[in-house]
Amino acid sequence: MENIILASNSPRRREILSHFIDFKVVSKDINEIKDDSYSPWTTVMALAFEKGIAVARDNEDSIVLAADTLVELDGRLLGKPKDLEDAREMIKSLSGRSHRVFTGYAIFKLSQKIKYLNYEESSVKFYDLSDDEIEKYLDTLEYKDKAGAYGIQGKGSLLVEKIEGDYFNIVGLPIGKINRDLMRLFNLSLWWFYERKRNRKIHY
Repeated sequence: MENIILASNSPRRREILSHFIDFKVVSKDINEIKDDSYSPWTTVMALAFEKGIAVARDNEDSIVLAADTLVELDGRLLGKPKDLEDAREMIKSLSGRSHRVFTGYAIFKLSQKIKYLNYEESSVKFYDLSDDEIEKYLDTLEYKDKAGAYGIQGKGSLLVEKIEGDYFNIVGLPIGKINRDLMRLFNLSLWWFYERKRNRKIHY
């Protein structure tokens, strides 16, 4: 049986993955440096690699999955806001415009010398937001700990006019694409894990 470790403290990633498999969460702090001179896909894959390799080295026989998500607007990378004012500026800059969301992910199994990187890209367009709408959203405190200062799966959905691409990528884990990579790397599908998890519940 394969052991799966999610190298992330993100509640959104835990929720998405928990629909399919039982897994452990093991994370280590890294210095999440973002440099606008690098492409957004290079940055998110590099950050995912750093998050995952630190955990994989201590768990060589497990499959370790790590991910990182950033918003890109006009060549500027938007991570998690530092504070309320930073979140306000981010939301204002996104108002009425389209931006791109990148999630890089890394998959490791060091006992098989597997170190794999990939990413997904989606596009999001915000409505033209009034100052009152922006302040109402900021009052929810939902902006905390979210790339671009919003959560599309929550009250931030009221800000979004349309999306193109993978919704779950915007949330923080492009689970469909990851499943395809697991099939290719390990001949394992999340459907297999899901069936196993469901059967165990039935027997209990």
